[in-house]
Amino acid sequence: MRRLLVILGVLALTAPAASVAGRQDPGDGTFSLRGGHGTFTVSARGAVIGSFVHGKVVITDPIDGDGTGPIVSGDEWQKDRSDTTTVYGGTRVRFRLIGGTFRIRVIGTGVTLSVVGRGLVTLNGAGSGDDGGYSFNGTPYADVPDFAQVALNASSP
Repeated sequence: MRRLLVILGVLALTAPAASVAGRQDPGDGTFSLRGGHGTFTVSARGAVIGSFVHGKVVITDPIDGDGTGPIVSGDEWQKDRSDTTTVYGGTRVRFRLIGGTFRIRVIGTGVTLSVVGRGLVTLNGAGSGDDGGYSFNGTPYADVPDFAQVALNASSP
């Protein structure tokens, strides 16, 4: 009888782990970019913190109130493209969006991004030979390619 209780106890403990492992939802992933030179786009649901030395960032926040909205500092100019899209530019600009759905496109030099969430990342290096480094989910940094699109989730390469 004791043996049966132990077996049932072990099965009860492993059932939740098996159901989590079988989920289709891959979970949030992480993306990091440092010293980027080129155009970098992130369409995701989650959070992003970024900066650049020189350039511009196009921020689209399509759902009002689902996160902090764009918080930008150091911009020398800004232009509203629509109710949901604003372009910020200048030198030594910093920005963040925490929570919710967003799309950012950074065109510049000295680009740094830290992203947590789920979505799509597009890397488009300037082709200068030193376009920075990137990492997904804590992998070692690799050179930014001339063009690549990578899904942002827990199973990203």
